[in-house]
Amino acid sequence: MKSQPVFTISRHGDVLVAALNRDVGNFAEAQIVGEMNRLVERLKAAPVAGVVVDFEHAAYFGSTMLEALRLLWTHLRTAGSRLVLCCVSDVGHEILEVAHFDSVWPVSPTREEAIQVASGKADAAP
Repeated sequence: MKSQPVFTISRHGDVLVAALNRDVGNFAEAQIVGEMNRLVERLKAAPVAGVVVDFEHAAYFGSTMLEALRLLWTHLRTAGSRLVLCCVSDVGHEILEVAHFDSVWPVSPTREEAIQVASGKADAAP
């Protein structure tokens, strides 16, 4: 049986939203890496102003997800695009803080706000 995708991808104007479908621990490493590589290839073919990663359905994520976000951010930064996270749980905020990524990527409370930040229509500090 095929497993559920880690991300559901949608486009909102010049912003791509990658919504996590569930908690993602390191057990899903191969799937996370594969889907993130496909997302980066998609972005190379059709650049966007930014990408929002929506954690609404993922209270927890592990180091593999952090590494995937770092790789995505590296590509986006090189392309002049933004990475914004949204709907991050309290546990997720702690994970970002411990990894020191809370000062690198803006975290918005809502998807709508994150899309505005990613598109450059609103400012948000990391």
